[in-house]
Amino acid sequence: MSEPEQRGVASELLSRSRLTLFFVVLLVEFAIFFAGLLTPISVSTQQTLANQTNTQFAPINSSTPVQLVVFIFSHNLPIALAEMIPVLGALLFVFSVYSTGLVAQALAVSQGLPAQWGALIIAFPYTSVELSAYAVAVGAGGMLVVAWRRKRLRREVEVFVLESLLITAILLVAAAMEMTTIRVSLLFGFALWLPTGLVLATIVMKSWRRKA
Repeated sequence: MSEPEQRGVASELLSRSRLTLFFVVLLVEFAIFFAGLLTPISVSTQQTLANQTNTQFAPINSSTPVQLVVFIFSHNLPIALAEMIPVLGALLFVFSVYSTGLVAQALAVSQGLPAQWGALIIAFPYTSVELSAYAVAVGAGGMLVVAWRRKRLRREVEVFVLESLLITAILLVAAAMEMTTIRVSLLFGFALWLPTGLVLATIVMKSWRRKA
């Protein structure tokens, strides 16, 4: 029996190889976002993107906290689940993240700010948590392909199911964090970096200790 088969399915989520893939995808994700943010587009295109986004998220202004969490969560979850599809999900991932960069640019300009100020969106921890969920999703799809080639697809499907549940939980937390940032205060939203960083550091340390 191979080493991956000897470990529990749940513990495999924190394997060094899977975490390494996660961080690589996350770095690529940030690069794609900045590519969209810095892509020159016409003023008319910027205005169109800003208007479409403001219209799409108009319900945020009048929603209750619970409604806001549900609205954000229901918007992000289908995207993440679709990105778990091998190959096609990766293409959707690139398109979605790049489009987010374009929208961030358009929203910044619509407020009379330089396009680069759209990068402020990733200063909030809820954004990084959301991006992490998408990175897990794309990694899950990629691992399915690897498992298929190595003829251990059944084992990977079990991990895949757990990853889908993990992504759902991450996005629910991210939605709650975003709601808190919008409804409570921006300062409190920034303060959420503390628990976010602690959780991430704990996961990484446990994974590395297990492998050592």
